Amino acid sequence: MLPEHVDLCQRVYDNARAARGLENDAMNPVAALVLTLYRHGVHEESELLRRTLMALDESS
Repeated sequence: MLPEHVDLCQRVYDNARAARGLENDAMNPVAALVLTLYRHGVHEESELLRRTLMALDESS
């Protein structure tokens, strides 16, 4: 991944955690979720965040 791709994933991770009030800890699945979606071709930041939040809502 290029640095700008890492930055995009970091922003989505931070925004998703903030939107759902999640702590930044090792048991938090948000990072893995963001990277999985990115690897599956979701590269638009708003769409990546939307899908991340949707997946988090489904898992709760």
